[in-house]
Amino acid sequence: MADEQRTARRRSRERETTTAGAEWRLEPSPWGDTALRAEWAARADALTTLDEAVAALMKYRTDHWGLEDQNTLWIEARLEERVAVLRLESASDEDFRNRTLTGEDAREICASVAERSTAAGDDYKEIERINDEFRSRYKPPIMATNLFVPAEIDLCEKLMKTRMLDWYGKSMEELRADRGVVVHAAP
Repeated sequence: MADEQRTARRRSRERETTTAGAEWRLEPSPWGDTALRAEWAARADALTTLDEAVAALMKYRTDHWGLEDQNTLWIEARLEERVAVLRLESASDEDFRNRTLTGEDAREICASVAERSTAAGDDYKEIERINDEFRSRYKPPIMATNLFVPAEIDLCEKLMKTRMLDWYGKSMEELRADRGVVVHAAP
């Protein structure tokens, strides 16, 4: 009797686990503009040379930097993917490790960014500007990750340290004024 009850419970659990899970979606994804993504995917796939792909990625970043909606990030990632694939086909590893895909010396750029952030001192707005410029222009695959990441870590560490000076000593109004925040409705 006890064995029959256990078997019946096991069978009911098996039925539950086979029906559990996500349903297949038949309508378009509610997250993102599929038509826009398809258009940009076709544009990315049409890029045949590394120079052409780098130019398209840099233009897209320039035109859309700071926009962080799903479609913009997806399109940028698709262009980055295309640049990375074409880089493997046409650039040597030695070139990629030492030069950016825009043709600049990667180590000189990292040293320049470090010098500029040191010269900025405690002006966190200037360091933010330097970091934003560095990311928008050299974020991988434009610069090799092994050079980009340490430079960005140093920049971000300096930025966090300079931001934290007396951060908690400021009132909410001072912080808002510092950032140019417009309050539409007070809580």
